[in-house]
This record gives sequence, structure tokens and C-alpha cells, in this order.
Amino acid sequence: MRTRGTLRSLVAVPYLLLLSAAHAWAQTSQPSSSAGSPGSGGGDSAVAIVVVIVAALVLVGIGVKLYDLRRTRESEAVQLQAQISDALMREQSLFSVPIIATAHASLWRRSTATIEVAGQVPSQQAHETAIRIVRAEAARIRPDFQIEDRIAVVPRHAA
Repeated sequence: MRTRGTLRSLVAVPYLLLLSAAHAWAQTSQPSSSAGSPGSGGGDSAVAIVVVIVAALVLVGIGVKLYDLRRTRESEAVQLQAQISDALMREQSLFSVPIIATAHASLWRRSTATIEVAGQVPSQQAHETAIRIVRAEAARIRPDFQIEDRIAVVPRHAA
């Protein structure tokens, strides 16, 4: 999953920064021959360490927030997809017709949801019924969506 890889990299960067800050702090905290001289830089390294730690915490916070936002959008898309699939299965004229609805929601709230409807129907009337059901169910759940119609009309042959 791409989201987990992104989260791992967002968490790994602050840890690396913390390690480098700890390494720098360990080097500056060791006694040296110029430790007693004025302007030795001990205060500068402490400020740098604090800045690195704060930056690491901010990066981790941003990463967690983006991960949570992505999970929320995926949850909304799954709910939309389930509702549409249920509505299609309730329709008697589409009972034995293989139609799959897949919903995709972007990370950003203002973008529209995309509903891909795919499958094969025996008539143009069944096609129109399926699209009408998808449109009505999606409008009931979410005001902003677009439908990608990938339904093929394939007449059944009498055997």
C-alpha cells in the first residue's frame, strides 16, 4: 500500500534527524581543551538540537494527519461503493447482470468522487436503469461525484 510506505518515510526522516542531533550533542558535550573558553558554542548546539527535535515532531504530526485524512477518504469511498452496490443488487431487472461499481475519493475534500461502473448488460434499457440507480444513490450520499460509464451492452443470444 502506497500510504504505508509514505508514512514510514515520514516517520523515518524525524528519527534520522533525532539520531544526527543526538550524535552532534554527544560530540559537543564531551570535554575538550577549549570547553572553558568563552564562545565555545555549547549554547548553539543546544538550540540546534531543540530546533531539530521540534522540526521532527512537526514532520511526524503532519505525516500522521495526512495518513488519517487518507484513511477517512478511503472510508468514505468504501461507504459510497457499498451503498451503490447494494442499490444495484436490489433492482430486479439487474438481478443476474454482472455490474461492478468502484468509488475513488481524492485526498482533498473539495475534489469530486469518481465512481467507475463496469460490466455487461443485455439491453440499452438495463444500461440506463443501472446508470440511473448509480446516479440517484450517489447523489443521496454525496453531492459532488462523476460517473465513469464502462458498461457494455451485449445482447444475450437465445440458445
